[in-house]
Amino acid sequence: MTASWERRLQRAEELAQRWPFATEALKFYAHVARFQASLQDALRGSVPVLACKEEGFVLRSASPLDHRLLLRPKFAGFLELVREIAPPQLAAAADALRSTPEELWEALWDGYWRGQALPDLEVEGPLLAFFPKAFLQPYAALLAAGLRGDGEGDALSSPGVETSPVCPLCGAAPQVSVLREEGHGAARSLLCARCETEWRYKRVRCVACGEEEARRLVYLQATEWPHVRVSACQVCRRYIKEVDLTRDGLAVPVVDEIAAIPLDLAAGEEGYEKVEPNLIGL
Repeated sequence: MTASWERRLQRAEELAQRWPFATEALKFYAHVARFQASLQDALRGSVPVLACKEEGFVLRSASPLDHRLLLRPKFAGFLELVREIAPPQLAAAADALRSTPEELWEALWDGYWRGQALPDLEVEGPLLAFFPKAFLQPYAALLAAGLRGDGEGDALSSPGVETSPVCPLCGAAPQVSVLREEGHGAARSLLCARCETEWRYKRVRCVACGEEEARRLVYLQATEWPHVRVSACQVCRRYIKEVDLTRDGLAVPVVDEIAAIPLDLAAGEEGYEKVEPNLIGL
């Protein structure tokens, strides 16, 4: 998992040099990713290996509240970091949360973890959602890796999983769609926005509503990014970005997805809404 963080940071630096328009976004992401890597390293050995269950979202049986004494000081440090390196609105939100009672921090974590409404902390919704997502990602990924019994692991695969619009381990929405070479074609998987589990998913299927009629599924792409495209649905008007590793084997999906900012802007202009915003809010 350490190698995974190193690949992300190296890729962010590479793409920041290649795509100047994404430099600021990638620098912000790199700061967050370094914090996430250090948090995960600090938590390693202090979180349990969960027991597998036949049904349900396994990670819901755990809770960040079980490790509140470990997480509280780390969250304070995270808020301080965001105050220093984030754009003005997000920095102001971090400042507001820094003065919020710690019990409400825990309510924020718990609401996000369980997929429930976040508490009213006088911070605008999209800004507020960034904090538990970015902070708890490395914690959730550590739990999920322990559950799978591997470092990063192959994409989970079963007939039921391959049509699931949410992560089979934690119930969160996917962050990005990934294509990998398989046989004479490419297999598709979805990468969870919370615990970073990958699960196999049908190639021709909307990740939001399940639409499978090919003529209702559209793709937006630009010549500048031949390995990244928008996969959108004309029925539900939702979209996800897709990173094709058969076109660029050096791509790191979570980083390349963030860097291809113009594709999100183009999708928005066409009236599509993203399934799950990334860590820079797009």
